[in-house]
Amino acid sequence: MMMNGTCHLNHQRGFATLLTSLIILVGITLITLFTARTTLMEQRMSANHYRSSQAFYAAQAALEIGIGYINQYGTNNLLDIDFPPSGHPLLLEYPFNNGATLTLNSPGDCYHLIATGKSDDQIGSRTIRQCVTTLDISRGDGPEQPLISRSSVYLSGNSSVINRYGNTTIWAGDPVTLGNSNSIKTYIRDAGTPLSADPAVLKSTDSTVATQIISSSNLGIGFDIIDSDPALSGLTANDFFDNTFVLSRDQIKTLAQNAGQYFTNDDIASTDGLTGLIWIEGNSSLSGGDIGTSTHPAIVIFNGNAQITGNPTIHGLVYVSGQLTITGTVSVVGASVIEGDPNLVPAGQNPVTGNGTINQVFALNLLQNTNKSPLVGLTVAVAGTWKDWE
Repeated sequence: MMMNGTCHLNHQRGFATLLTSLIILVGITLITLFTARTTLMEQRMSANHYRSSQAFYAAQAALEIGIGYINQYGTNNLLDIDFPPSGHPLLLEYPFNNGATLTLNSPGDCYHLIATGKSDDQIGSRTIRQCVTTLDISRGDGPEQPLISRSSVYLSGNSSVINRYGNTTIWAGDPVTLGNSNSIKTYIRDAGTPLSADPAVLKSTDSTVATQIISSSNLGIGFDIIDSDPALSGLTANDFFDNTFVLSRDQIKTLAQNAGQYFTNDDIASTDGLTGLIWIEGNSSLSGGDIGTSTHPAIVIFNGNAQITGNPTIHGLVYVSGQLTITGTVSVVGASVIEGDPNLVPAGQNPVTGNGTINQVFALNLLQNTNKSPLVGLTVAVAGTWKDWE
């Protein structure tokens, strides 16, 4: 049987169209799948970036709040624990705070803050690190004598001024007078005795420990006392302050205010137990308590006349803009610097006076804060130590 050629051709029509349509359909399907995959990947990348940003900002917030917290409250009881603890009010200040923690490492090369933040869904996590230390506001390496006065010094009562580091105990711009009491003495390290490696010995208020008497009311003024020095008496009150600190009065006062450690005579009792930078405005009377510790010293600035009664102990630096009057039993482990502003000191009186007992011991490690522990009011981040990698 013979096939009709025309019929055969008619049966073949549409094949090319069908094949082309299939190819196009497969192409569209592949493009759709590829586009969907690309869109999904972009969504995942965008979500991961968003989580990473959330976690980063949470960690950065924790770090900044932590530095601020330490600047205001110190590091006591914060070593090797997560901070802030669960439920702490500071958590309310975190922009993305779910699971955010802050850890303060024990002292090594520096005090190391490690902040970890998480995203809202707890999937993203970022950790950043930074060192903190104490802003050094003392000029040079700080005082080199236990007692420094821009003007005169008059000691009576029972007084001991001890310097186991060097050979000078009192430096004054005007005459130093040791009263009639036999209990007024100055001491330096015992001759032939090497500098002790024991901090407890160096900071001891016991005048019989590793010392020798140089000056007293009986012996007179010895080589350890430098008085009537025009290098001090020739300074104005502001110049004397600037020779002691690298920041101005207003700057230091602002630092204390920011840390919540600005006081007047009305609330001076609140200084008991505090460390770091403390500013006391106006004439004041301190009647006891402990300020600063052997590991966390204080810088106490009396911006006025200061009368000290009772039995206070101060570790660190005491600076008095006006007159220092001792009527109690005072122990200062560190140094005392008396500006003696003539506009503040009562006319005809000495800038350093009183018939109480002062145990003044020079402690270099407290003045220089050699362990660099962050101090209240003076905590700062160390430049160049921020990092977000291991």
